[in-house]
Amino acid sequence: MSEAPVVVPAPPGPVVPGGTEDRAPRRTLVALVVTELLLSFALATPLVATLSLKVNEIAPGERTSVLSLVAAVGAVAAFLLNPVFGHLSDRTAGRFGRRRPWIIGGLLAGLPAAVVMATATTTVQLTIGWLLAQAAYNAALAALSAVIADRVPPGRQATASGLFGAAGFAGVVPGLVLVGMLPGRTVLLFLLPAGAAAVGGVLAWYLLRGEPPLDPAEREPVSVRSVFTSLTFDPRTSPAFTIVWGQRFLLQFANSLIGALGLYFFMARLGMSTAEAAALLSVTGLFSLAGNVVSAAVCGRLASRTGAYRAFIIGSGLLLTLSMLLKMTASSVWPVYVASALAGIGLGAFYAVDLALVIRVMPHSADSARYLGVFNIAKSLPQSIAPALAPLLLALGSDPVVRSGDGNYFALYAAGALAALVATALTPLIRHPRLTRD
Repeated sequence: MSEAPVVVPAPPGPVVPGGTEDRAPRRTLVALVVTELLLSFALATPLVATLSLKVNEIAPGERTSVLSLVAAVGAVAAFLLNPVFGHLSDRTAGRFGRRRPWIIGGLLAGLPAAVVMATATTTVQLTIGWLLAQAAYNAALAALSAVIADRVPPGRQATASGLFGAAGFAGVVPGLVLVGMLPGRTVLLFLLPAGAAAVGGVLAWYLLRGEPPLDPAEREPVSVRSVFTSLTFDPRTSPAFTIVWGQRFLLQFANSLIGALGLYFFMARLGMSTAEAAALLSVTGLFSLAGNVVSAAVCGRLASRTGAYRAFIIGSGLLLTLSMLLKMTASSVWPVYVASALAGIGLGAFYAVDLALVIRVMPHSADSARYLGVFNIAKSLPQSIAPALAPLLLALGSDPVVRSGDGNYFALYAAGALAALVATALTPLIRHPRLTRD
């Protein structure tokens, strides 16, 4: 029988020498926001466009299957490597601290990975390049997320979480702009985002200076067993963490379930051509993105002031549920616009608060990067599961709203609404001594 880990309250962020407790988080927040923005830019641009463009060059006759293979390998690498790198970061001893070496190392390593992808002439080379990029950027992301737990005082963690989430959403925008400015310039579309991320690593190294090194006497050894253990947690000893993990999984599952099929939904339900559906997808995507960024920034700040994390979780879950119910019954354009805006606001609010919430309920603060890595699995794993389940839901009879014969989108969105509603209903079960204000 294993011994339950001792729950240690998260320590306040250390004070940077020469500054005050109030000033130290401000510099930390700048590092978090700018670095996450540039990291997201480097990760999102291939997903948005450049992998598709490169696959079209390498294997135009098999582009769908090849792109699915490359994306699947990257997704598996992301959800496996993030907690592993977090585990290694937690146990890194040296005068530069636990987080900074992994942040700058990961962001600099993304540049040669981008070169491999930019110069790829075969599917194998492109897959290896994307695998290396996922490994590099997840090493940086695991350490960067833990900075909030390590160095931001508890009263400001929701603000940091909100700004961090907003930066992650906003990182998609430079990629979209770059693709529009440099159509067909695949090499530059790979290298410029990776170069920007490398600059972000250098900036983070400078702004996050003053991180106290891990005391070698407190450093737990790294072993093969400990690495494999870093991918799991015991729900019995951390029920609050388990529930928050489940909520993120369900909401991301709902979002992923319908995200990849938006183009086909517009064509089937609204009778649009491919070009019309693509244009509407772009507009609604901007609606959703704007809601993500604004909601994440605003709700993170409000949650810091009120401490009502669970109230924001409930609100975001209900907004996502309502969004899916609107799309479930939509047969015209305007409900789609409203649903996209609601989904953007709801998802932004959720990702603004859930990181700060999970920091509160983590079983062991000394393993913050490891547990945040496990928490990130709840975001990446549904991106692999949902696309496989979507065709089964579409095959459940005919769509009662528009009988187009292209699949039952009513069932698809109903499943998404159910997942979001279940996630919302779990919120009252989150109980923890450090959650006292809602």
